Amino acid sequence: MGTIPKGVYIADAYYRLSKEDGDKAESDSITNQKTLVREFLKLHPDIQIYKEWADDGYTGVNFERPSFQAMLEDIKSGIINCVIVKDLSRFGRNYIEAGRYIEQIFPYLGVRFIAINDNIDTSAAASASDELLIPFKNLINDAYCRDISIKIRTHLDMKRETGQYISPFAPYGYKKSPQNKNQLVIDENAAPIVRQIFKWKIEGMSSARIADKLNQLGIPTPIAYKHRNREALHCEFQKNPIPKWMPNSVSRILGNEVYTGTLAQGKTSSPNYKIRARTRTPEKDWIRCENCHEAIISPEDFCLAAKIKKQDTRVAPDRQALHLFSGIAKCGHCGGNMTRKTVPANKKDYVYLVCMENKNNKRCPYNKGIPLEKFELAILETINLHIKPILELDKMPKAVQEIPYKGCFSKKLQENISEKKQKLEEKRRYAAEIDADLKHGIISKRDYMELKEALHCEINALEKEMESLQSELEDLAAAKSDKAAWAGQFITQKGFPKLTRELLLKMVEEIRIFDKDRIEIVFQFQPEYEKVCQYPEIDTEHIER
Repeated sequence: MGTIPKGVYIADAYYRLSKEDGDKAESDSITNQKTLVREFLKLHPDIQIYKEWADDGYTGVNFERPSFQAMLEDIKSGIINCVIVKDLSRFGRNYIEAGRYIEQIFPYLGVRFIAINDNIDTSAAASASDELLIPFKNLINDAYCRDISIKIRTHLDMKRETGQYISPFAPYGYKKSPQNKNQLVIDENAAPIVRQIFKWKIEGMSSARIADKLNQLGIPTPIAYKHRNREALHCEFQKNPIPKWMPNSVSRILGNEVYTGTLAQGKTSSPNYKIRARTRTPEKDWIRCENCHEAIISPEDFCLAAKIKKQDTRVAPDRQALHLFSGIAKCGHCGGNMTRKTVPANKKDYVYLVCMENKNNKRCPYNKGIPLEKFELAILETINLHIKPILELDKMPKAVQEIPYKGCFSKKLQENISEKKQKLEEKRRYAAEIDADLKHGIISKRDYMELKEALHCEINALEKEMESLQSELEDLAAAKSDKAAWAGQFITQKGFPKLTRELLLKMVEEIRIFDKDRIEIVFQFQPEYEKVCQYPEIDTEHIER
């Protein structure tokens, strides 16, 4: 530790500017601070500058700033015994921490502190008013920072509620619109990869297999793709210098509903402006807004992928995809999954479906197997018999159109309308409150005009959204069932030619196997199907039940 002669002051000058100007190499405000300090030093020859430190683009709420911490090392090493700043707000805006440094740490270390514009110099004799001045100004600076934080949070919430995208980087598959940075548009180079990932998942591939496939094809990972496009994105998940697709990165894409056109924002938050660590927000408190941008994936495919993720997704090492009935075929006795078992006989392998609980630990009494090939043919034939009335769509357009759609999409629309209505009432109530605040002088006219304009835009946007959602709900009530439309698009007049994993997932909820002569199939969309079959113009008597 160095020793400084008594009466000599070796100083570090410290400059700081918050993040608003952090994109400049050295902002004008930092330059102005330097000029002020250097002019001050000309009038004080007893102070010699050792080094100048600048934190450009750092908040004053905390003292975890690189240049400030480096300056502290100079103090601890005994190199300097004086700190000079333009004013207290440049030193810091945290009332408690700033006071601790000025009133406790610096005096203990024998460091003189000078804030030029605030006329503070701890080497001078302090009067009673001086002892009150520093805490008071620190408190004002802290209050200013708190006020700015509240305004920023409110402004960001307003943007989220109106469906504006506020994150600094667009999700993989999208990019920010050149005309509006808060609007997502499809990235035609990356979107096909997202579609392919969902397609592979629906076809039965596990997330690990999908990741391997992407790596084999040489597809750049999302972060590598961003870097290739010169986006300065840092990913905390990246472990290797050359990033590779991992199962988790595939799962994050499969679980991100942004690809359906829905924005779910506000998933993390910090308790207050002094704490930078972010915590997970409960899902009920997320700010959701549907139809904010063009979808890459249909809501039906997104829900289907989510359903598949919940099912048994274990894949044998020698297979690339899930087995056809994985997670769908269940034991009718114990409810456990049915699994494949290969039995060799006469130089030939025979494949059966057996109860996994019985195979592994004999906890299920059903110890028989069902031939897989015959089982597959039986399921395909049953599905084709089940959808035979829908093949006669030309005979029932009126019937289908008259079916009241009571599915999850209709329910979601109604919930969204109610949510928008509640938000609209809150905004109108808030508009009335700020009118009263202006009248009583609580807020300035300038702040009032800014808030009033922002609220007016939000109220108009919410009203338009409600009109659009209501119109969509009315159109949906008169439209054909989405399920019937899907079936009519993919089947021939003779039914489905082949049983696929995608067909099973879209048509079947569950298959329960009791024995080879008793198999129960729980179909998807059963209420809609039964409603269609009620109409007299549809002849369903010949269809086997």
